Amino acid sequence: MITKHIVIQKIEENGTIDVFQISSDYLQWTFETRRTIEESDKEYFPFVINGNINIIRRKAGAETKITAQKDKIAFIDDYGLPGGFVVGILFPKNFIPDIIKFKDKPFIPVGLAGQVSTTPPGQIQILYNQLEKRCAIIMNIHYPICFGFKCIAQKVKKELFPHSEETYAEDFFDILLSREMLDVEAIKNEDLKIINETLNETDLNDLNESLNEILYSLKSGEKSQALSVIKNIEGKIMNGSALAGTLTTIIDSYQNGGITEQFVGSILKYISL
Repeated sequence: MITKHIVIQKIEENGTIDVFQISSDYLQWTFETRRTIEESDKEYFPFVINGNINIIRRKAGAETKITAQKDKIAFIDDYGLPGGFVVGILFPKNFIPDIIKFKDKPFIPVGLAGQVSTTPPGQIQILYNQLEKRCAIIMNIHYPICFGFKCIAQKVKKELFPHSEETYAEDFFDILLSREMLDVEAIKNEDLKIINETLNETDLNDLNESLNEILYSLKSGEKSQALSVIKNIEGKIMNGSALAGTLTTIIDSYQNGGITEQFVGSILKYISL
């Protein structure tokens, strides 16, 4: 890949972040997927950068937040980038993305209502080096943009590290939901009993209807519709202070269940980020 600027955010398992801001008139970058690290490689391998480059190494700024637990890392950042930048988020060994979430920044009102461009400002993909057990999220920014980014990365066993070389961002739910979860026929009220036991006043019929709409939208490939429904129920769930306080416990309970429970738990996990 050819670009002028690439920023690599290397995350360590203890939660520290090293930022490598690399620029050149033109540089070539690649993410090695088929070999292990060699003595000549830089510390941000599997990224390999070629060209007459200038490297600024620094710590992450105040806009970057990270929480590191034993087997999980939550990474949050705000980006303001010109077009032509590449951002690489490099995770520690054996960590892979579990949830990815974006948040738009409000537009400055300048009397141009209805004239906001819907052209995607960039592309995102996930790359894996199975040999080194390293994974990175890559964002190629085409146009100037400000946005918020959240991600939870989960540590997996070596034998479970993905063999595929890349996953493109249009498949966000391929990261969040396994294909087996989409074999769920329907969500029933009894599948929501864990939520009901926590908040008796929860409208299970309304939540049930929304979860089924998400399920059917994903099955038919309408991921934008699924995200729209998730956004609608997100406020209802997160505004319940009692539920918000025990959401992690609820999610863990669902993740230990069958495929239907895991589907519900995964949607709640996405909402909680």
